[in-house]
Formats: sequence, structure tokens, C-alpha cells
Amino acid sequence: MKQNFTYHMPTKIVYGKNSFDDLDIYVNGRKTLLITSNVFVKRGLVEKIKKLTGSIVHVISNVKSHPEFKDLEITYNKIKDIDFELILAVGGGSVLDASKFFAVQNEKKEYKFIEEIIKGKRQKRDYRLIPIVSVPTTAGTGSEITPWATIWDMDEKKKYSLHLPNLFSEVAIYDPMLTLSVPKVITIQTGLDTLSHALESIWNKNANTVTVNYAIKSAKLIIDNLVDLSKDLENIEYRDNIMKACMYAGLAFSNTQTAIAHGMSYYITAHKGIDHGIACSFTLPMLIDNVIGKYDFVDDALLEIFGELSSKKLKDIFEKLNISTKFSDYQINDKELAEIKLSLKNNQRVDNSLINI
Repeated sequence: MKQNFTYHMPTKIVYGKNSFDDLDIYVNGRKTLLITSNVFVKRGLVEKIKKLTGSIVHVISNVKSHPEFKDLEITYNKIKDIDFELILAVGGGSVLDASKFFAVQNEKKEYKFIEEIIKGKRQKRDYRLIPIVSVPTTAGTGSEITPWATIWDMDEKKKYSLHLPNLFSEVAIYDPMLTLSVPKVITIQTGLDTLSHALESIWNKNANTVTVNYAIKSAKLIIDNLVDLSKDLENIEYRDNIMKACMYAGLAFSNTQTAIAHGMSYYITAHKGIDHGIACSFTLPMLIDNVIGKYDFVDDALLEIFGELSSKKLKDIFEKLNISTKFSDYQINDKELAEIKLSLKNNQRVDNSLINI
């Protein structure tokens, strides 16, 4: 673990039940583009937002899960002629990631400019950023306090990362009340995504005292609350604890990035259609078994989280959540395992990892 380090978090964090009701304070009179998904239109959340602030000038509500370039291009070209000073992102990880994409502009507001930055065809300069207020409605993504976004090209079967050093949200509003309507399957998936963020920031070459402490807090909250929440979805205490876990994990991996589990997950999601939260977490017990005994600080963290140097407790939790930890149950055969290993070459997430496959 690094003894000499820096830690950076420019996002203002607002946390608490019903904190979303104070939204207008953070909009602060700026002409606002609201980015969300159709599910929140149907639930009446967009109308509630318009009552909370009179600054909404346009609404985009067609953001899909796992945002793809071809869909983002249509929306990007639609909003280029809209006069707005702020993006309000209300939704899960896909909404937050798409909002970061829309926030990056050059002088002419050209879609090609941002795509070429993401695909490494253009240097990361000569851009401006529209400030973002992020309001996560799931407890898992962490995107609200990280400087990157995941964008997909499913035609290429490839995941891309938008990463700019100043692509942090201006404000992140955590209101656990907004997660009460999240269904069981999404609650589990996003909770396990949070756990992966936390654990992967520990067995990480970029780990430091600050990030490890946040990661331990996050993982313990997931271990202690996710199974209970899956059985009692309207329990606000469990919802609150899982959202805190999401925030702590974000405070950790925002400064370390993720590692090998996420590196493997991108192939699994693109080629097998497995939702991200499962794809990046079902390998965690295997990775724990691999890293135990190799790094004192990792062992100390795992011992504090699980009470033992073993993956048994985590495997039990996966079993209670009805999540398999076997590659074969995701229709991944030996040939595809070899392809997954091949996909990890020159992968930044793998380079971060203290675990080798």
C-alpha cells in the first residue's frame, strides 16, 4: 500500500433522507438539462423535479441501460442547440455515465469530438465541461463521485471509458428514499457492484490508507445488510446502509480505479449479456482465495471485513442471494475463458490489480 499518496475529491456530497427536496439550492438558478430514464417519467419523478426547481429547460428521458455510442450520438446532436448551463442527472449508473458524455463539448459541440476522445483518436484537450449535479437512484454505481464513465459499442463487443481528470460531478445528492422503489434484482446487482468497487480498491496498486479505510466501511455495510435488504425491500434502514456503502466505495475507487474483476466483467457483459453488477462480482470469492496471504494490508482489510481469511462468508452470501460463482453457470466454457484472459492484455484495470490470473 502506498505510504506517500494524494487523495482528491472535489465533489460536494449531500447525504440524507429527503435531501433531494433541497435540489433547488444546488441548481442555483442555472438553466438546467434534466437527464433521466423513462421509468422515472412513469413514476412521476420528473414532475416532482419540476416542482422542486423552476430551472428545467429540457428533459431527456430515453437513456438506456449500458449506454451505447449510437444512441448517445442521436441525443448529443439533439441537445446541441439547447441553451443550458447545468446537467441534472437523476437515475442509475447508465444515466450518470450518459450525462458525463453529454457534459463534454468542444466549441462547435461536435459529437465526433467526444467519440474520438473516448476511442483514443484525439488528445484530451480543447474541451469544456458543463457542470453536473448527480442524484443516484440506485446504490451501486459510484459514478456520481468518480471522474469517468463507461460507454459501450455492442457492435464491436467492446467497452470504452471516458476519463477526464476534471469530470467529477459538482454535487452528488444521496437520498436513500429514492431507492425504495428499486426492485429486488436491481438492488442485488447494484449492491454487489458496490462490493466489487470496495474490494477491488483494496487489492489495488493505487490503494492508500484513505481509500482502504473507505473500502472497509463500504464492504462491511454490504456484508451486513444486502441479504436482509433483499428480503425486506422497503426497509429504509437497510436502504440507508447500502447507499452509504455505495458512497464509501465511490470515495475509495474514485482514487484507485477498479481492478481485475471489472477487467473480466466487460467481456462477460459484452459477449454473454450478463448484467454488470453480476459480471463484476461473481468472481470475487475466487479472487479473495487468490490474494490471501500475499499482502499484509490486504489480509488485514479482509479480516476486518469478513472476520476470517477465507471466501466462505462471501460464498454463503452469494448463495443466499441466489447468485452463482461458477463460470459454467454463465455459459462460459474453456474456450471463452481463454478469450477472457486474452482480453485482459493491456487492460488498465488489470494493471491496477495486485492479483494475477
